[in-house]
Amino acid sequence: MSCDINFVVSIQTTFEYYCENGNNYNRLGFEQKIEYQMEYTVGDFGRLVPKEAKLKYDEGLEVDRPLFNGAGNTRIVEQIGGIGLLYLELQPELVLNEIFVEPDDIVVDVYYGGNTLIYGFYNASDSNVISLNLSITSDIHNAFSKIKSHSTDLEWRQYFIRQAMAKPGARKIQQPDPTIRELMNADQVADYLQVKKKTIQNWTSDGKIPFCHIGGSVRYRKSEIDEELSKKK
Repeated sequence: MSCDINFVVSIQTTFEYYCENGNNYNRLGFEQKIEYQMEYTVGDFGRLVPKEAKLKYDEGLEVDRPLFNGAGNTRIVEQIGGIGLLYLELQPELVLNEIFVEPDDIVVDVYYGGNTLIYGFYNASDSNVISLNLSITSDIHNAFSKIKSHSTDLEWRQYFIRQAMAKPGARKIQQPDPTIRELMNADQVADYLQVKKKTIQNWTSDGKIPFCHIGGSVRYRKSEIDEELSKKK
């Protein structure tokens, strides 16, 4: 059985969307004044911002300077109001490795786009202004591929957020173990077996890997895969 998780917003909401391009960045601002139902989704710009939302400017703003300085740091201060949202889309193969927010009760999430990570900052405070101090680095720990492979798994998304928001000297955050998932999709099995997704799809078509159909989708049971692996040892 599957279910869709939705939430309803019925007061004015501001959306700010930053797209970081290296030598410059684009900024889009939207306002939404009517009640709408927004699906809890990942990584699709057309769905992260409701189609009914109106641009605050005649067109997007292109800022002719890097969003991040040479050391990979930036500070963003925006007046987005209560329940406002700010999205930050990074360049491919980049990830935020440090996140400091003011006020403290800003809710941070991360999504994946086509080949980029998109961070969301939701203002759950009484303040109209939010301040973000951020640092970027190369995605050497494959955050994008792990979040994409486990797109419905909040544990992986929260792991990378907690890592970036950890205070100096804080206890090390335990990395999620993808192998504990009994029921996996093709992306997760590929991650588990350290092969390409296309390889899993080929094995499935050729009957070389056990699988099942659940709700019209192909799924793989970890116990059955482990059993097959043990036979080949």
